[in-house]
Amino acid sequence: ALSGSQRKIASLLHNKTYGIMSDPLTQFACVFSALIHDVDHSGVPNTQLVKENLHLAGAYKDKSVSEQNSFDLAWNAFMDERFTELRSTLCATEEELGRFRQLVINSVMATDIMDKELKTLRNARWNKAFSEESTIEGPRPSSEEETNRKATIVIEHLIQASDVAHTMQHWHVYKKWNGQLFEEL
Repeated sequence: ALSGSQRKIASLLHNKTYGIMSDPLTQFACVFSALIHDVDHSGVPNTQLVKENLHLAGAYKDKSVSEQNSFDLAWNAFMDERFTELRSTLCATEEELGRFRQLVINSVMATDIMDKELKTLRNARWNKAFSEESTIEGPRPSSEEETNRKATIVIEHLIQASDVAHTMQHWHVYKKWNGQLFEEL
């Protein structure tokens, strides 16, 4: 059992992280997303994939081709019968599996930083979640809905920042990786 001060700290962490710190399924979804977000990535941007790989691009209607392909390949592997025990341990119900899947989709899709439409949608969701004034028409969402919206957008921005973290590294690391990208393109 937790002491009074431990409960207070746990409650503060829960509130300050929009429930992320107290939800093991969400935490695992973040780790899983980080691991799979570049599965089968060919090393070229989506715009180039659309030009070069018509079959793959067509399958995803020329939108976030690498990200959707990475998710699909990883999700299909995760749903294989070899991982039945893992899935049932992580997600006790179909509802939890659905929530896990949506968290992973949102996180992986957030790594497509070049799609202006997705960026506009993410920015709009950020503004809706963190605006000072409520611009929501109709019934006000529950506190849980607001917390979930904030947690989702925070996770999306964290994985997006992690995906391009090399740009925030020491100069020689930045130069090395961007030099390799330049050569590749």
